[in-house]
Amino acid sequence: MGFILKGNLTGEICKDCKEPLFGSIVRFYRVENLDIDVVTQVSANPKDTLQILGEKQIKAKSKLLLAEAEIDEIGNYEIELKGKYAEYDGPIMIDIVTKRVYNQKSKDRDSIQFTLTTLQPRWRQTEQGIVFYWKHCINSRFWCRIRELFDAWVICGVLLDCKNDNIPIPGVKVIAMDDDWIHDDELGSDTTNSNGHFRIDYSSKDFKQTFLSPLINIETPFPPFNSGPDVYFKLEYNGSSIEFEKPSDKRNNVGPCLCVRLCLEDIVITEIPIPASFTNIGLTRRIKIQDEINTANGKTLRAGFNEYAFYNTINLIGTITQKLNGNQMEYMFEYQEVGAPNNIPVSGGWLPVTPDMIPPTTIGNHITLTGDPSNPVLKTPYITDGIAPDINFNGNWIPVPEESNFEPHQDTTILKLNTVSLTNLTSLNMASPTSDIGTATVSAGRPHTRNRYFAIRMKQRELNNIATEVIAGTSKPIAIFNVEYNNVNKHGNWAPDIKNNQRASVSVNIDEIVSATTGCNKITNALHVKYHARNENLSSVSLSITGPKKPGQNFGFAAIPLMLAPETYGSAQLINLPESNPISLFDVNDLLPCAYTVHLSAKVKLTTGDGEPGPIQDFISFCKV
Repeated sequence: MGFILKGNLTGEICKDCKEPLFGSIVRFYRVENLDIDVVTQVSANPKDTLQILGEKQIKAKSKLLLAEAEIDEIGNYEIELKGKYAEYDGPIMIDIVTKRVYNQKSKDRDSIQFTLTTLQPRWRQTEQGIVFYWKHCINSRFWCRIRELFDAWVICGVLLDCKNDNIPIPGVKVIAMDDDWIHDDELGSDTTNSNGHFRIDYSSKDFKQTFLSPLINIETPFPPFNSGPDVYFKLEYNGSSIEFEKPSDKRNNVGPCLCVRLCLEDIVITEIPIPASFTNIGLTRRIKIQDEINTANGKTLRAGFNEYAFYNTINLIGTITQKLNGNQMEYMFEYQEVGAPNNIPVSGGWLPVTPDMIPPTTIGNHITLTGDPSNPVLKTPYITDGIAPDINFNGNWIPVPEESNFEPHQDTTILKLNTVSLTNLTSLNMASPTSDIGTATVSAGRPHTRNRYFAIRMKQRELNNIATEVIAGTSKPIAIFNVEYNNVNKHGNWAPDIKNNQRASVSVNIDEIVSATTGCNKITNALHVKYHARNENLSSVSLSITGPKKPGQNFGFAAIPLMLAPETYGSAQLINLPESNPISLFDVNDLLPCAYTVHLSAKVKLTTGDGEPGPIQDFISFCKV
């Protein structure tokens, strides 16, 4: 049984920031001359024996090598010393061969070998064998020098709420900047963990940039110039910048390892340079209010998401700011109905979007430090509420809160608009005998209800200052369709039912059972399926059948071509699949004697900008004898 050397090797950056020597090799050498100097070395502190070796020194001691082991991703190593050491049983010298250091961003370079220390192992007999465990952390002064040789620069730090007992602040993005006379460089960023700690790795390439780069990279200003970056920090929380350090707060000429303790007492949101504007509809689909609206029909115009009209509540997307011309800002939306989607709105035809048209909408957040270790950062949504307009509205205007910790929405929802308040909800009564399924339904009582077209725009101004009003985004007229269908026949004569509040009227029946009092007539040698689907924005209508098949049988229904809006209807028979030209009818006599179900499915091209209705369906079953 051999001698087993195992342990853990790390390098110190800061007292609370250490890293494994992952990517390195630990080498164990016997000591050739056991004299008084060896005794001194064995008793010495490793920090006093650290030495980078040259090629001659490495070559000279190669004959003394006992074993070597790779250091894993958490710093552990393990190796068995066999015959050579059993004969020797003396002190061992420990070297490290470093090929690259932890989180190194720069290119590889030649490996470096350095001596850590000389030890006389204190062996212990275990079930595993004769074991000596040695754990060591290289001091920061030496280890940071090694990192510098590999052009591996690092910042380790912690972000604390210094106003409330130094509570760690998690979830904040810390951005390290290099203050430069030409252009400030971003060195890197990291988000604080649950203990407020962060780590940023970078290389000299990230700060040695000039107007001559990449031909010449030096840290500016020009000679005499410093070798390290001048570091200050920016903070972000959930994408919003927090006022923190300025370039004048920089730490000059920092070395390859920087340890920092950052204090934040209050959250003050940095004013954004983006002007307030209305740009898109829908947080998910993000339909551009100009480029992605079709002037010909007011519907969406985008590859993969084309020809959709809008319905229900839509998210109006854009950016708001706290200030306009240095004063508190407020904004509002207006709308105008036009007769056709290519009509240009008239200047005097705009109407205000009033609070009762607006569902509760989060337009930003107040972010505060709580002093609670379990929840140190609190994000409180600020909601405009049409139910209580005296709270969030100035007439039809929405003032943007002025508090320094308010985070206004940027490139996201700045208002929800219930489009039903523009068009009203049209209800169509589809009540009729089931025998009428498969025929036209448009009549005076059920008129052809078309899309309506509305342009929407945003205005902003200084609080209560009419003279400063400006337009901040106007949409092309968009198609809106808010219609519900009531008393819609379902399941034909088989199991007649009525449904209300349908997004589309979708009904199916079978001609052969229409005349039956119970709808339970059995199918023998004929099957005519009657179908009907109605909505101004139908996307597709299809029939399918579920039931057993004989070997080799493949039957179904032909594709249903859409008719002119608002409805598609007719009668269909079973055909042999795949479809042939001309279509070959399937002989119903060949159906197995069993139960079958016919399904009718319709899709509509309506969107809120965030979602679309699912298929609207009906089905009917029959028995074949």
